[in-house]
Amino acid sequence: MRKWLCLLVLLTSACGSFPSREGYAQKAYYWQGRDANELLAVWGAPNKSMTMPNGNTLYTYSKSYTQQQPYFDNRRFEPGSRFTVTENGQSRVIETPGRWVYDGTSGGGIQHYSCTTNFVVNSKTQLVESVSFDGNDCVAVPRQ
Repeated sequence: MRKWLCLLVLLTSACGSFPSREGYAQKAYYWQGRDANELLAVWGAPNKSMTMPNGNTLYTYSKSYTQQQPYFDNRRFEPGSRFTVTENGQSRVIETPGRWVYDGTSGGGIQHYSCTTNFVVNSKTQLVESVSFDGNDCVAVPRQ
């Protein structure tokens, strides 16, 4: 019983360790209200920056890549048959073996991944005022 309880605890804690959009939100929004110099020290130089009309600075971090998806052969197993044959008054069971059937190929193609994260820094206080992100690859492991 104790082994099962330990295994259940391990499995439950492992579920929270997969990258997710919520994990990325934690990572990005952590910087709201924090010093911009600290942000730059941790995230590095942004891909783009610009001075906004109100004097604040917008830092943009972008990443993108394309990945070829694998092809898969679709195979299914058809089980054999079992039937009874009567010959000369004697019955016997005949069993045919199962076989693998090829149903074509699926998958393939190209998948594009990207994530753009924006930080707006107040020009007077040098604190991160707002954070936003967009893209299908904005994922990170959630903090516990």
